[in-house]
Amino acid sequence: MNIIKLFAIVLLSTLSLHGATYDDNYSVVASQKPTQKNDNTFMNGNFSEILRFDMLNFRNQKMEEKSQDELDKILKTINEYIQNKRDIKITVIGHTDKPTDDFNENKIDSGTYANSIENIFRYSLNENNSSTLSKDYATAIEKKLLDNNISQEIIFVEHRAGKDLAFSSAESEGRELSNRVMLTLYVEHISDIDSDRDGVFDRYDKCPNTPRHSKVDKRGCPIDSDGDGVIDYKDKCPKTPKGVSTDKRGCPLDLDEDGVADYRDKCLNTMRGFKVDPSGCPLKTTLKLNFKPRSDKIVSESLSQVKEFAEFMKEHKLYKAKIVGHTDSIGKAVINMELSQKRALSMKRALVREGIDISRLTTAGRGELDPIESNRTKEGRKANRRIEVELFY
Repeated sequence: MNIIKLFAIVLLSTLSLHGATYDDNYSVVASQKPTQKNDNTFMNGNFSEILRFDMLNFRNQKMEEKSQDELDKILKTINEYIQNKRDIKITVIGHTDKPTDDFNENKIDSGTYANSIENIFRYSLNENNSSTLSKDYATAIEKKLLDNNISQEIIFVEHRAGKDLAFSSAESEGRELSNRVMLTLYVEHISDIDSDRDGVFDRYDKCPNTPRHSKVDKRGCPIDSDGDGVIDYKDKCPKTPKGVSTDKRGCPLDLDEDGVADYRDKCLNTMRGFKVDPSGCPLKTTLKLNFKPRSDKIVSESLSQVKEFAEFMKEHKLYKAKIVGHTDSIGKAVINMELSQKRALSMKRALVREGIDISRLTTAGRGELDPIESNRTKEGRKANRRIEVELFY
């Protein structure tokens, strides 16, 4: 008995290598799906991997419990390849024991009574039964694959009946062990293509549509060199210091919009419109205050600007302000000089009424000496009638 089992193991080791692949001259004997094209030419190709799984045993026309566990492992492996977007094909081949030659044996043995009795108890599996069983076994495994969302397009089903024995049929145990299904997974080569030309082949590229010439990591994904949360090819400020808050363009925030990034700005809440020094601290601004013609009285619609500047002075108590009045060139220069001084004083008094200490405010008048636009146009003259504020410590 032990010698027979040893022979069976050796025979299985030899045949199982061919039980699901065969050689270059092999052709499909039959297919469970008549509508499926019996094209097994792929089996002659070159593959990056060929996985021949352990055989799935059937006993009494049912798959054994141990083989059920093995099938679960096989399904998991196949799905991993599918999830990794690998191009695979699967052969499912059913096998049974070698059929008994009923016609010849019965004819020869029927001459004796003893042999007639022997034929009653003799193991018998005719050609049709053998073919049907191997088809049933293969179909059962195919159904399991389909139930696990494996595409029918990659499954190739065959039934070989008793043409490829795995064990000797000298004993019933050997015959039972020949009732099996062999599964083989063929993994096709992936061409070394780099579609987005980022230096990472498509089969390894986790970010396959990276713009051309983008810097990428070893996975093929764009990098964020300065670690600001904006990838390099979208980053308009690619050398932002580590830890600096940025906007969606990757540029450092400048909340007071004074042109100096917050991380370098020593005066973060500069009033809008002020010119600032390299540290982001305000130097000078022009307040567009309106006065009645030839008058130093501030019109009501300009008072909101006065209040806004007063709030700024309250928040920044270290600053002092020099208020400078200007006029257009209409009229005499002496009168314009006096008018500009009076307008500066009006601004000063308005700020004091808003709670600004008078000691922080000084005034001056420049008349028509410093125009910022041409006095030849109405618009230019209006621009020249202005109040400028200079800040200092």
